[in-house]
Amino acid sequence: MNMKYTLNERVERAKELRAQGYNCSQCVVMAFDDVIDGDMSMLVRVAHGFGSGMGASGDVCGAISGTTMVLGLVHDNEPRPQLYSRVREARADFVNLEGYSDCRDLKKEGRKPCLELITDAVALLHKRLENA
Repeated sequence: MNMKYTLNERVERAKELRAQGYNCSQCVVMAFDDVIDGDMSMLVRVAHGFGSGMGASGDVCGAISGTTMVLGLVHDNEPRPQLYSRVREARADFVNLEGYSDCRDLKKEGRKPCLELITDAVALLHKRLENA
């Protein structure tokens, strides 16, 4: 896959977006604007509802939701089973690193702040796409 940003540039972009007030899902999606073929302003609006674990419910972390969106957009021509396998693998990578996939568990006392979860998700996805 041809990517415009290096891993470090992508991580810095995600940090800047978070500082501007974007949620976890939006930061991940926007950090991959170079590999997404689509209307970024619409994608940012779509990702808006996935913050704090799907509408602040504490469910699936927004960084995972953003990762899923990027994978779906990048691999949109693949058969569904192949895409779903990629999504499950990416989620497993995140869980292996962070210990959980749900926002409520990730935000427990002593855990990483959201910014670190975002940058970890961006790094994992960048490496996954680099090897695709």
